Amino acid sequence: MHFWGAQLFFFALVAHIATKFAMAAWRDGRWKTWMVGVLALGAAIFTALTGFLAQTNWDSQWIAVQAKDAMNAVGIGAFFNTMNTGQVLTLHIVALPLLLGLLVGIHVFFIRSEGPVKPINGKQ
Repeated sequence: MHFWGAQLFFFALVAHIATKFAMAAWRDGRWKTWMVGVLALGAAIFTALTGFLAQTNWDSQWIAVQAKDAMNAVGIGAFFNTMNTGQVLTLHIVALPLLLGLLVGIHVFFIRSEGPVKPINGKQ
């Protein structure tokens, strides 16, 4: 259930981004809303990575070794060790869902405070 719920979540994220871009919801100075959305997408992707690592099977071990090299390459290998199961589980279960919830809350706040985007032709 958790796996398929996560798949549905990412499908909904991609559908949300695509429809809002196609509806030109990026206009009228909405850059803050979009940047918080991008940060939320990044947090969701990082949460998905830790979810794959938490499976503790051969696939997740391979992903952990490859991701460890990637984390070292971008400079955060000293803070996040993909081979540390305790760190991965803590991030996946506690820290990243709280961060993602906070970012989604800020995203919704910006959406609600800015109101709907004006029509493209400028008429109401």
